[in-house]
Amino acid sequence: MNRQRIYQGLIALTSLLSAVGALAQDDAPMMVKSQSGVEIGTAVDWSMCSPDGVSLGGYDVVSYRDPDGPVMGDSQFSAAHAGRTYWFASDERRLQFLERPDYYLPAYSGFCAITLALGRVTCPEYTNFKLEDDRLYLFEVTGFTNGRVLWNSDSSGFRRQADDNFAELSELR
Repeated sequence: MNRQRIYQGLIALTSLLSAVGALAQDDAPMMVKSQSGVEIGTAVDWSMCSPDGVSLGGYDVVSYRDPDGPVMGDSQFSAAHAGRTYWFASDERRLQFLERPDYYLPAYSGFCAITLALGRVTCPEYTNFKLEDDRLYLFEVTGFTNGRVLWNSDSSGFRRQADDNFAELSELR
């Protein structure tokens, strides 16, 4: 292989890596999982994202509002709310949650916000989140697509669509 071909290949690879890096803004996770989810309009297992009975994969829902982001909870500091179990990092956080659960709970019952806007119900990557207008949104990562990055491209439009789809989904419950 001659040097010019190697050089052109390196330029192409650098361009590809730059494009992938641009998609990964905000240090968002990439290439974590892939799942097909359930289409809006079909019956949904509302506990599908908490197969062990613990919501948010065990992350402390209060900690999403901390500057350092979410931390894992501990089963000794658990609370039940609306048929779901949540773990907290301390009893103080558990009490905070019980005083104002609606303030802390994620939008769309913890389903991925972007896939909901796009007409599917999937489980998020629990460390891939955004606080927007004082609401907690969770996002999945599929292949090279980070739901949060896509959401940021038109958050108000995606939010309207996700709100409509969630209302439709809730009617089927």
